Amino acid sequence: MNQLTKQALLLMLIVTFSTSLYAKEITARASLPYKSYNSDTREKGLAKARISAWKKYVGGFSVARKSTYRSNKEEILRNLEDLIMEEIVVQEKNDKEAKNYKVSLRVSFDDGSVTALFNDLSASGNQGLGMASDFGSVLIARVKISSKGYDKKRVDVKESEGLNSVSEQAASNGNKTVDSVGSKTFSRRASGGSTTRKRTASTWEIDESYQETLSGAIEESLINAGFEPMEYNDLSDYGAPYMDEIYDQATDKGVLKGRTKSAIKNAVRDAEWSYLGMGRVDLDLPITDAATGLFKVAASVNYQVYMFQNGKSRAIAKVSAKQVYGLGETEDYATNEALNKSALAAVTIVVDQLQKKGVR
Repeated sequence: MNQLTKQALLLMLIVTFSTSLYAKEITARASLPYKSYNSDTREKGLAKARISAWKKYVGGFSVARKSTYRSNKEEILRNLEDLIMEEIVVQEKNDKEAKNYKVSLRVSFDDGSVTALFNDLSASGNQGLGMASDFGSVLIARVKISSKGYDKKRVDVKESEGLNSVSEQAASNGNKTVDSVGSKTFSRRASGGSTTRKRTASTWEIDESYQETLSGAIEESLINAGFEPMEYNDLSDYGAPYMDEIYDQATDKGVLKGRTKSAIKNAVRDAEWSYLGMGRVDLDLPITDAATGLFKVAASVNYQVYMFQNGKSRAIAKVSAKQVYGLGETEDYATNEALNKSALAAVTIVVDQLQKKGVR
C-alpha cells in the first residue's frame, strides 16, 4: 500500500468516525396490509417504518429529554424530515397473495439537528438577548499520568492425611506360633486455594494547559443551548480564586478541596449569580485504537449545576461519570477531541434537565 493510499484510507476513517459522532443509525421494519396496491401504498409503508425508527431513537433519550419531547411532540414530528440525514431501504416485499407490503428501513438521525430543535423549543432558546439568567461554569481537567497493574496472586492450600494399612501374619517353628503385625503408611493430598486481585494503581494530576480548550467548549455548548455564560474570572472581585489558584489548591489526586468549592459558591452568592456549573473531566492515557490505528483517549466527565436562591444553593442538574472517546492522528488531537466531546456531553445532559424545569 503506497503512502497516498494510506493517507486516503486514513482520511476516510476520520470522516466516517466524525460523521458517526453526530448521527445515530436505526433499523426498523413495517408491515402494511392493503385492499388494492397503488402508488401510495409504498409511501405509506415507508412512512410507517420511518416512525417506527423514530420511536426507537426517542427510546434512547434521557428521562428529562423525554419529558420535553412529550410536551412538544407534535411540533417535533412536523420537523421529522429535517432530522434525517440518510434513509436506505434494506429490504422490501409486496406479498400480492396476502395483500401485504413489508419493508425494512435504515434511518440515520442527525443528533445535532435534534439537539438544536430541542434548544429552539426550550425556555432558554426563546428569549431575547440579555434576558438569560447569570450562568457561570467551572470545569477542570484531570490527567492520568501513570497506571500500574498487578498480577493475580494465588494462594495454594494443601491438606495431608495419613492412612495406615495393617496386615497380620502368623508363623510356626513347630513348637510355638508367632504372630506379627506390620503396617504401611499412605498419604492423600487435597489442594485448593484462592486468587487475590488488586486494583490498578493510577496517578492523576490537574493539567491547566487544557483549561482554555475545555472552557471554550463548554461556553460554546451553553451558547448553542440558548444560555449566555458568564466569565468565571469576574467572580475574583467577590473573593473567588482564579483558575490558576484553583489548580494550585487541588489535592495530590487532582480533586478540588472543600474550602475551594465553598469560596467559589460564596463568591457566586455575593455576585448574585443565579446558576453555577462545577465539574471535572478525567483524561485517560492515550492508546492505539485497534480498528483505525489512530490514537484514542477516553474521557469521563462529572458536572453539576447549582441554583442560588435566598442565600442557599441546591443542585438542580447533574451528570455522573459520562464516558466519551476522542480519536486523532496525534495524541494532542485525540485529547482535544475527548475534551470537546466531554464538554458537549455534559452540557447536553444538564441542559435537558434544565429545559424540563423551564430554566432560562
